[in-house]
Amino acid sequence: MFWLQLGTLIAFNVVIFAMLFIPVSNPQHGDADDDAYGVWQLIHDIEAEREAEYTARHRLRAPPEGDSSRAV
Repeated sequence: MFWLQLGTLIAFNVVIFAMLFIPVSNPQHGDADDDAYGVWQLIHDIEAEREAEYTARHRLRAPPEGDSSRAV
């Protein structure tokens, strides 16, 4: 039983060592160049789109200038 536990402990340590210190040979999106669309660009575009949606909705609900008969 001792040897089984020791072998399992050593095997786990070898796997952890391999995962931490051996570099990944094929990283995700490794072939993307510097002009690729990045995460921060995507976040900026989504925030700009959300902001544009909110302002558009407010503009649609506001009564036209000079027209006080249509209250929202």
